[in-house]
Amino acid sequence: MDTRFWLSHFAAASLMAKAIYLLLLLLSLVAWTIMIRKIQLLRRNARGTREFLDLYREGRRDLPGLYRRIGAGRGRLESPLAAIFVRGCEELQAFLGREPAPESVGPPSGRARISTLQFSTLSRIVASVEDKYFLDLEHLLIILATTISAAPFLGLLGTVWGILEAFQTMGSQGATGVTAVGSGISEALIATAFGLIVAIPALLGYNFIGARIRELAAEADQFSADFLAVVERDYVREDRP
Repeated sequence: MDTRFWLSHFAAASLMAKAIYLLLLLLSLVAWTIMIRKIQLLRRNARGTREFLDLYREGRRDLPGLYRRIGAGRGRLESPLAAIFVRGCEELQAFLGREPAPESVGPPSGRARISTLQFSTLSRIVASVEDKYFLDLEHLLIILATTISAAPFLGLLGTVWGILEAFQTMGSQGATGVTAVGSGISEALIATAFGLIVAIPALLGYNFIGARIRELAAEADQFSADFLAVVERDYVREDRP
């Protein structure tokens, strides 16, 4: 089936069928745009995460120095882990009562420590940063899910409508038999095929993007736990009764 076939079929279709085809085409364009942009975004996040983890493994025992390095190139690393780390260090230095600057996070000492209550607050802030980041990553995926669900039904609607028109034509012309409606039914079935052509790539893209987001979320959970463990070890003072 070449382009001329689709154009001739569209030109001969009824107004209702044309509306369905245009809606399916719009859903397809939107779905492909979302998938391409999300995949590009996830690739940048994966690359930024790898770069950040290399830095973190080298400097996790020196959070102040690592914070200075990450803070200096904050716009370069696009990663939920980097966002969690930077926000966590900002809140930590705020609890330590220092100026909000990268150099202000000092080494642990007897006076520069936070309470367990402040650490609990810091943990909630880190969790909220992670949740917000992944909510942003999942933004617009509902459109893909809607395309997956709606496109086959729109195609089926076009098919049913086309079959009804074929039978109406057969009744008005007084013709009987399969040959009288065969061409009309075959053209009507194209709507179902079009709906599946729209839905299947959206389904594959949705599953791929969802799997990558879940992998990235698992990495973020592991990092948050490790980061908070380092903060608890080095910066949380023991509350005396």
